[in-house]
Amino acid sequence: MRVFLLLPVAVLLATIPFVKVASPGAANPTAMTLPQYDSLGALLQPKNFEHWTFVGSNIGMSYDTGEHKGPGEFHNIYLQSEAFDAYKATGKFPDKTMCLLVVYQPAQKVSINKAGYFEGEFTGLAVSVKDPSRFKDGWAYFSFGEGGNLAETAKALPSSMCFACHDQHADDDHVFVQFHPILRAARHKSLP
Repeated sequence: MRVFLLLPVAVLLATIPFVKVASPGAANPTAMTLPQYDSLGALLQPKNFEHWTFVGSNIGMSYDTGEHKGPGEFHNIYLQSEAFDAYKATGKFPDKTMCLLVVYQPAQKVSINKAGYFEGEFTGLAVSVKDPSRFKDGWAYFSFGEGGNLAETAKALPSSMCFACHDQHADDDHVFVQFHPILRAARHKSLP
């Protein structure tokens, strides 16, 4: 009878060296959705980002000093969940991080809505990718289009278009953490 009771305990103890325990918040790059490229090096449009971590939004934000009418577009920002967890745990965005800026047109006066705005049609997508092994600046920026006519692939934009601004003005590692309260709250304790 004792042998039968000890056998399950022995089996359990024998499996412990083979159990992998992940540290909390550590990114597992094999589980993270990675950037995919076509044979010409263009980034494929990320899919299913709705399941990623939502880190912030804005409405009407623009870097252009020209005149703006109406509320402006809704911009929602997403990171792969594993990249967000790594940032929260370490204060660093891991290689292969993708940061998505998803654009919706403002809509109003639909159904029972009488005032204010809500997200209407999905009309634009921009993606930044951290990959120092692929991009000389470490990060590259891609636009899949605006106005609802989105491409399935996008070439990296010239550094002067996005990287230079992110390099000069982004709060942390070329990411505008300062505009997104979820990222600000997740900022590693060792950072200002």
